[in-house]
Amino acid sequence: MKNINLEVTNKEFEVIRQIDRALEKIEEHTYGFCDITNEEIPIKRLEAVPYATMTVKAQEKFEKGLI
Repeated sequence: MKNINLEVTNKEFEVIRQIDRALEKIEEHTYGFCDITNEEIPIKRLEAVPYATMTVKAQEKFEKGLI
């Protein structure tokens, strides 16, 4: 019998967290709007990253620790 390794990397865990947040936003009827700025997230971004919860600009600032 094979053992399945269920270890999740930090990057995978972050994606799972973002997906969970996107699902919450769907339930809250706020999907498609940035968590930081409340601006509408462009449809092209949502098509590329359906679990995006921030605009590109807000995401970049967040990742740099500016917000």
